[in-house]
Amino acid sequence: MRAVIDRLSGAVAAVASWFFIAIVAISALEVGLRYGFQSPTIWVHELSVALAAAAFTLGGPIVHRQRRHIAITFVLERISTRARRRLAVVNSVLTLVFLALLCWAAGEQALQALDSMERSGTATNWPTPVVLKCLLSVCAAWMLLQTLVQLATDIRSSSKP
Repeated sequence: MRAVIDRLSGAVAAVASWFFIAIVAISALEVGLRYGFQSPTIWVHELSVALAAAAFTLGGPIVHRQRRHIAITFVLERISTRARRRLAVVNSVLTLVFLALLCWAAGEQALQALDSMERSGTATNWPTPVVLKCLLSVCAAWMLLQTLVQLATDIRSSSKP
């Protein structure tokens, strides 16, 4: 299971990183159209925000897999390896609780957005909220699976002397 999640994370990271290139490209297009041709767009800002939100949302599971989230290393550096391993188990359990609640809440929001086909309310009025709320729900579930895998690893590791 870990190998599947790792491969999926790597593939998604490769795709999500291109979102930022797309943001730069369409922003440059907007600047050119606005100042070069006095013909601004109504869609570039909304698409840029949606792409950035999607990239950051997809980045959560990627960073979580690598255990690169912010940590209080000041504390971790001052305790024994065994205590650090036990704290990793506690951290994984707390993360599971948080992610389970996030999955539930994000799932509820995604279902409501899908039910009403929630729109952005802007000039383009795209269904951006539906896409982003569903994406958050999927990414939270993805992180929950990663945390289960990490918890198993942490439990095995914590029993070592």
